[in-house]
Amino acid sequence: MEWIENFGRMLKRERLSWGMSRGKLQRLSHVDRETIADIENGRILNPDFYEMLNICDVLDTSVYFYLKENSRKDKKHD
Repeated sequence: MEWIENFGRMLKRERLSWGMSRGKLQRLSHVDRETIADIENGRILNPDFYEMLNICDVLDTSVYFYLKENSRKDKKHD
């Protein structure tokens, strides 16, 4: 599974649009605050899918929005 480029920055922008701190996102998503920071800052480029599901659920967005189009096309052919 491949994530789109700059998805960490996109997640950060979404989090900030909600006026949410990393601490609050941590409490609501049950994902470690340092992990959230590492994802947002591009230090983690391949995060755990279930952590991403939890984060996206809190931010009311779809994890599939952050997947590369090629990954979705490849899945259809399996």
